[in-house]
Amino acid sequence: MPTELNVTAGDITVAYLQEGTGTPVLLLHGFPQTSREWRHQIPALAAAGYAVFAPDNRGFGGTDKPDVRISRGLLARDVSDLMDALGLEHAAVVGHDWGGIIAAKLAFDRPERVTALALLDTIPSVWSPAAVHGWWFKSEGRPEAYFATHHRTMIEVFFGGRDGADLPGFPEGPWPTAPGPRSEPAWIDPEDLDHYTAAFADPASWAAAIQYYRYGLPFHRRHRNGTFELLSEGQVAAQWDHPGGLTAHPDHPWHPVFGPEDHDRTYSGPVLWMHGAYQGRGGREGGDPTVPTGNPFVDQFRRHYPDLRARAAGCGHFIPEEVPQFTNETLVGFLGGHLS
Repeated sequence: MPTELNVTAGDITVAYLQEGTGTPVLLLHGFPQTSREWRHQIPALAAAGYAVFAPDNRGFGGTDKPDVRISRGLLARDVSDLMDALGLEHAAVVGHDWGGIIAAKLAFDRPERVTALALLDTIPSVWSPAAVHGWWFKSEGRPEAYFATHHRTMIEVFFGGRDGADLPGFPEGPWPTAPGPRSEPAWIDPEDLDHYTAAFADPASWAAAIQYYRYGLPFHRRHRNGTFELLSEGQVAAQWDHPGGLTAHPDHPWHPVFGPEDHDRTYSGPVLWMHGAYQGRGGREGGDPTVPTGNPFVDQFRRHYPDLRARAAGCGHFIPEEVPQFTNETLVGFLGGHLS
């Protein structure tokens, strides 16, 4: 069982889970979760000979939640500060969702500290137009009201099988879920659901989530001449608030660049990209090693990572929890240098 610990890292106290000895591996969770999302990977990696550290990101779980403007650079510095506090000169870094955004930024800014990079259903620098919540978060007032009223319902719909009709649709909410009764996912149990519900009941975590998306992902339009135009939060929100909806806006779909300073940067170490079945490869069984191509979202991975390998996970977005055995086997193979 992992040990629950905390440490002062930079200007915050970070709560983290630790298990095992050997080569260090950092596991960075996504939204709206905590380090608990890695409950299946921590013991498997520890048993494979790794010292595993899984922190709660700034603003989530047991880590401090200061009311400061969040940027990707700040979140990457949090990780390097944590490594300093733990006495880790370098480590392999695995990130899911927002954890992957942070891990990618750390590898761009401090590549000497990252021995290998695994990105699970996440993005380095270019947003996908299919992820419409990126626009919704910039519509000031909507996320604030949504989380204040529906924070528990959201978790129960995402993870507990609750009727999707209990969440509001456009324009109040961004996550369309089919109405009607659904079975509880087999990959989460009541204790896990209670943990996520309690963790996201903290208004400071709602505020952090809004900061992450509203200011940590500044949307830029990339012009044909290679220059970038920053759109204000109000300009992006106006697209969400279009009378016919975002998809009816004349500019949609387009691929916002949220990391223009990193658009052409590379990380030369080994990289694994695991993606969900919705990318159209691998079906539900997973395992397809083909690197998806064909649009700015998927093409960014080849641009950033010359030593890239990919695996279709054959599941939805929450890869570490939905397919834990496949995730464990894939990570152990990748970190051991046996995955091509």
